[in-house]
Amino acid sequence: MQPRKKLKCGIVPHPLENEDLRQIYFLITYACNKACPYCIEPNVHSKKFMTEKAFVDAMHIAKELDFKMLYLHGGEPTVHPDVVNLAKLAKEQGFQVNMFTNGIRMDVLRELDGIVDEIRFSYEPGLEFMLMPQSEWKSRIKLYIMATMENYQTEGRLMSVVNSALNLGMGVKVRTLNPSNPYAYLHQFVPYLHNKLLTMPEQDIICDGNKASYKMKNGVIVRLGNMQLNPGHLKFSVDPDGILHSRFNHSDKDKIIPNHEIEAQMMLFQPLIDRLRRI
Repeated sequence: MQPRKKLKCGIVPHPLENEDLRQIYFLITYACNKACPYCIEPNVHSKKFMTEKAFVDAMHIAKELDFKMLYLHGGEPTVHPDVVNLAKLAKEQGFQVNMFTNGIRMDVLRELDGIVDEIRFSYEPGLEFMLMPQSEWKSRIKLYIMATMENYQTEGRLMSVVNSALNLGMGVKVRTLNPSNPYAYLHQFVPYLHNKLLTMPEQDIICDGNKASYKMKNGVIVRLGNMQLNPGHLKFSVDPDGILHSRFNHSDKDKIIPNHEIEAQMMLFQPLIDRLRRI
């Protein structure tokens, strides 16, 4: 096996990785105008906002470490009062600028349109306002479907949303939950998505952001949040104080109570995941 190449920032991508992992997450605020039960941020809803100086200083460090993609993240980045200016500053420094959003502050997103490169909407049933024609946006818009059995009891129901977004020209990614808190732990499995791993040729499995993933026939990536292929990987972020971190501190992971059924499900996949980790 060839040694894995280490990036300047210290990240060592898995050989099957399909993303450029030279990406850094700027948590410009912990504030949020929603309460998603699967949220991974332990400080969410605290009223901390990154200053312009902290943002600029952190960008200089990110440039030195050779990061290419800067995520405006949170909390909810659109509640930051200066988010448009921060996005402009990042573009001036040559970063590809993406952002995750719950889509509530559509007025702010319209201001950001054409400044950021990609706007990624976290989608759940009932948020049909996020289904918009790509032709109405300058920035690339992409639907990130948070898939659970509670929300999508059948694959057909899930695919109806996927197809609706594709027909509008939107990008789409399907994501199962990262078991980083009690809710996400209990809702991490979507059998009709996960079980495909056990039946497909191993050469069809890819790594997407360090998670086991695969492509549907229409090209949409399914990212399995509980299938880590690169344990201990670095994932860089900058908190609202401007402090650089090499790993995310997941919310309430210490409150998870192991569930026998879920642990048994995970064991079915463990031999496959172990083999993929050794590639």
